[in-house]
Amino acid sequence: MQVPAATNQAWSDIITAKKTYALKFLAAKILLGRLIASVNLDPSPDNVQACAAQLQGLFAKNTAIPSAKEDLATIFG
Repeated sequence: MQVPAATNQAWSDIITAKKTYALKFLAAKILLGRLIASVNLDPSPDNVQACAAQLQGLFAKNTAIPSAKEDLATIFG
């Protein structure tokens, strides 16, 4: 599966907790916790986009990992 761009609204929805998913990819779970906390402290559009880019980058670098693939399928169908 192709990893959607960091500008895809789904990434922002995840880090702002508008949508929640039971992720299986451990690294994403850990990073997501940090990113949600960061966005709660600074909900500016620049910070939201920077955090979305970090999460997207993690998935982009780990597309070969089965749990990452599953999570992408769950999030983006």
